[in-house]
Amino acid sequence: MSDNAPPWLGKTGDVTETQRYAKMTPAERLGCWVEVMELAHAILVARPDARQVLARTEPMPKHAEQTWLRLVREARGARAAG
Repeated sequence: MSDNAPPWLGKTGDVTETQRYAKMTPAERLGCWVEVMELAHAILVARPDARQVLARTEPMPKHAEQTWLRLVREARGARAAG
């Protein structure tokens, strides 16, 4: 196993996924996110229809869009205040 394996690797029963994520530092969370994106990229480029997959767009569900926009506003407000 790699020395830079994600902190959650091999941990199955000690805490829930939500608890595990909440215990991570921002840097650990970012590292996990980057690793997931790299894995998704590897899967995608191996597909013969990768170009078509990337060309597809799906609308965001309304509740998800509202949540996203609220989080963006909050982040921008926090940045402006900080």
